[in-house]
Amino acid sequence: MSKYELQKLFDSTPVKSYKDKVKYIEDYLISIADDNIVVGNGKEIVYPEHLWEYKHSFADGVYIREMRMKQGQLGFSAIHKHSYGFFLLSGTLQSSKEDGVEEFISPCYVISPRGAKRIVYAVDDCVIVTVHANPTNTEDLDELAKENIVFDWNEYEEYLKK
Repeated sequence: MSKYELQKLFDSTPVKSYKDKVKYIEDYLISIADDNIVVGNGKEIVYPEHLWEYKHSFADGVYIREMRMKQGQLGFSAIHKHSYGFFLLSGTLQSSKEDGVEEFISPCYVISPRGAKRIVYAVDDCVIVTVHANPTNTEDLDELAKENIVFDWNEYEEYLKK
């Protein structure tokens, strides 16, 4: 993929809305998942350590995840229930959002809004750190996922009603 491939992918996807584009692309990749190069089923967080390196750290009320992506890798986030800090420590990363693809050049940070689901593409090798709420101070990654994310828009809408 070249520097602008994520934008080309979005532009050529035959559906109109952002949510439908992300779902269409994700569903296609899930359909060819081989647990080697393409990993995941869209219904759970996976930490494919043979593709990406992770470091999980904890502080009072906070979960910090460091992830290293290699140049040319593509990833999907879950839908986040809460806003969170996103820090790009090294590299260049493209990220999808409602109004197009944004490129981040390290070092930088953004606050990702709740309800965000992204497709990210590593233009260069990247080191990414995200900071999430951890109100129970758990170190169980599955429990943290239940607190912070959902996997489909209907589930997110139900969460908002609570």
